[in-house]
Amino acid sequence: MNHPYQDIPVSLPDSFSWESSKAVPVEECGEPIVSASYVPEKILVSPQYYIHGISGAVADCFVRRSVLLRLVEAAGMLPKGLRLVLVDAWRPRTVQTSLFQKFRSELREKMPLLSDRDITDLASQFVAPPSVAKSHPSPHVTGGAVDLTIVDKNGLFLPMGTEFDETTERSAIDYYEKKVAAREKLTGEEEEALVNRRLIYAVMTRAGFTNYPDEWWHYDYGNQNWALLRGERAAIYGVAEPKFRWRVS
Repeated sequence: MNHPYQDIPVSLPDSFSWESSKAVPVEECGEPIVSASYVPEKILVSPQYYIHGISGAVADCFVRRSVLLRLVEAAGMLPKGLRLVLVDAWRPRTVQTSLFQKFRSELREKMPLLSDRDITDLASQFVAPPSVAKSHPSPHVTGGAVDLTIVDKNGLFLPMGTEFDETTERSAIDYYEKKVAAREKLTGEEEEALVNRRLIYAVMTRAGFTNYPDEWWHYDYGNQNWALLRGERAAIYGVAEPKFRWRVS
């Protein structure tokens, strides 16, 4: 398999847990949240929850200032003609709550015999429990979490093996790496997805982000997830919100 990107470590999921993430101290740095939509030559913005009509979702992707600069850096490492596409970033708590409850309802319908605790644990694998607590805010509430993918010069998504927000084991960043490690033969489509995941992982981690292991599209900077996986003493981003001059709560 000829490509310039390193394998993604298959041990990543073992290095993360929500309990460990929540235990990391938060020392808010006060950095502002900005729009990511003004550098379309490098980053496209397609806010999926707004497009899909999720109540409370905003029609832009907002991130911390340093997150935007690092996204621009990551985009600059992509091969010519490719661009990053942000599909979600900062979220109001109302959106986080809507997504979490919707996913819990889906799981309850599929697995009616599970306890509420088990349902919540399963839901937490793909949607962080809604929280604006200063000690453990949801990653997207901080402005330090981004969901993203890559498009080619024609505006078509590079195949990643799953759609954004697919809630199956195939969404794990190392899903195809494990197949390779087990000496399973990949199909042509799987091989393409493997290389594309390695590409997005390479540019994002080189720009200083960490990946949430269960989702190939989710990357963090500055928040508790990032601090845990980087071995930082504290997170620098806590609960934050863009300045909406005319927004009515």
